[in-house]
Amino acid sequence: MRPLSGIRVLDFTHYIAGPYCCQTLADHGAEVIKIEPINGEPSRVAEPIYNDISIYFETMNRNKKALSLDLKSKEGQEIIKKLIESADILVTNYSVGVPEKLGIDYETISNINPKIIMVHITGFGLTGANKNKRAFDGMIQGLSGAAHLTGEPDGPPIKSGLFIADHITGLQGANGALLALQARERTGKGQLVDVAMLDSMVSMLFENLSLVSVLKENPMRIGNRSRNVFATTFPAVDGYVYIAALAPKMWSEFCKVIGRPEWGSETSPYYTVNGRLDNYDELEKRISEWTSSRTVSEIVDLLENASVPCGKINTIEDVLKDEHLRNRDMLIDIEINDTKVTVPGVVVKLSDEQSVLKNRSPEIGEHTKEILQEIGYSSSTIDALHKQGVISRKKDPTKTI
Repeated sequence: MRPLSGIRVLDFTHYIAGPYCCQTLADHGAEVIKIEPINGEPSRVAEPIYNDISIYFETMNRNKKALSLDLKSKEGQEIIKKLIESADILVTNYSVGVPEKLGIDYETISNINPKIIMVHITGFGLTGANKNKRAFDGMIQGLSGAAHLTGEPDGPPIKSGLFIADHITGLQGANGALLALQARERTGKGQLVDVAMLDSMVSMLFENLSLVSVLKENPMRIGNRSRNVFATTFPAVDGYVYIAALAPKMWSEFCKVIGRPEWGSETSPYYTVNGRLDNYDELEKRISEWTSSRTVSEIVDLLENASVPCGKINTIEDVLKDEHLRNRDMLIDIEINDTKVTVPGVVVKLSDEQSVLKNRSPEIGEHTKEILQEIGYSSSTIDALHKQGVISRKKDPTKTI
């Protein structure tokens, strides 16, 4: 049995944060039913697309079942009510106020099922002056201060090359769902979990808030440098390498490798962490002279043999070839229409859990018939709902409806 086996999740989500939250739960055994409009959620047609399949969608929706219906219809509302009766968690990342219009707000669903947990992911949260504002990843990176801290000192603020606000919020949503499940074990009641993208990003600011509020400093962009230790990225003949000779012994060994053993002596101005920070520019320039005449592999081999932490700056193509990641099941392949799609694997490895399922994302309405039969609908009723346009479902290859 997997950790979340027997937990039913109703997935009313779209794009990244919500789907990623639900996929995380599905990866660990929850039955996640993705509930979509008749024509599917918007990211099913999001780029990049290959062979009419959205790779974007595939990376967020594996291991789920799909139910497609007209949620605004009376019959669609009745189906959702029956599902809510048996569900443990409902997840949505609709804007504030939309769940109320669709009849899936917490007050409504908790009256149907007092044990149900609702995870509501929004840009700014369910309270506060900005709760009604729309949000996207880049906006949140900017508002949180993350973009202000990213980039070169003399350059403009830069957002991350990844959708970090969406992904960290999805993880916080999954964490909130698990916390509420644990609380339900004690109280027997569900609750509303309010998760905001902006809150999620602000939680990652670490010491930067205190730098302003306590030390009266204004942290700025520092490129690839670390703020409190001497560690940064250096150029090589064929790429870049990150070097972090942080501890005294690491620094001493590093200095020997690059032919500057005197830098590791107690009399050197570079011996202490503060000394290296005070001389960042000079050190970076002189070490770059050493690295720029060598290949990445040469640098990494020399430093690893001396137990100095370092790492190549990989391209995504490099990542796909990484045997360590493949062995860790962090690069998993899903077959879709005879096409192998590589997607990120599951981060949390539990010793008693079987390997992650590698089921592709479901087609629009693929499990509609199965799900409706389970909650008491007959085949004839399902056929009638399909003809009325209340539901859509995967076509039966043996007959046409």
